[in-house]
Amino acid sequence: MHNKPILFEDEMRVGTRTELGRKWGPQGHRPLAPIHIGYSFVHLFVALAPLTGYVFAMFLPALNKACFRLFSQQLNQELSHPTLLVVDRATAHQASLVADTQLMLAHLPTACPELNPVERFFEEVRRQLKSRVFETLDQAQTCVELVLQTYFAEPERVIELAAYPYIRNTS
Repeated sequence: MHNKPILFEDEMRVGTRTELGRKWGPQGHRPLAPIHIGYSFVHLFVALAPLTGYVFAMFLPALNKACFRLFSQQLNQELSHPTLLVVDRATAHQASLVADTQLMLAHLPTACPELNPVERFFEEVRRQLKSRVFETLDQAQTCVELVLQTYFAEPERVIELAAYPYIRNTS
């Protein structure tokens, strides 16, 4: 195995509506949940190191090559040495977009999101946002930033979520 750090990357949509979750209510009554007509969103790009708990995150307006290039350039500024970045096979994830950085891309197998520890991280972020409605996109981003701050402050929580056995056993 390489002696280089490994980061995994993925994206999730963040918007004014979130998934509905379960809610307690009196027996025989359907609990009320707020709704919002219309939907605006941004993409949360996240790279994390499962073995150290390091997390780098950015909100960007789209999931495309230009935004992935911007994300990789910003991530590169945080890095002090060459790093392996493991990504899924989204169209935006092309090696040519990180050619001028310290990042080296490796792709996960097609249709295998369960291999990407960022997906597990996103499950936890979404769990903390369930059944929330935001009037503006700024409110949604602020709420997500607060959730992310807890993970920035406690890298051991990221390690618990993301250090899959196949990753620990290969390092």
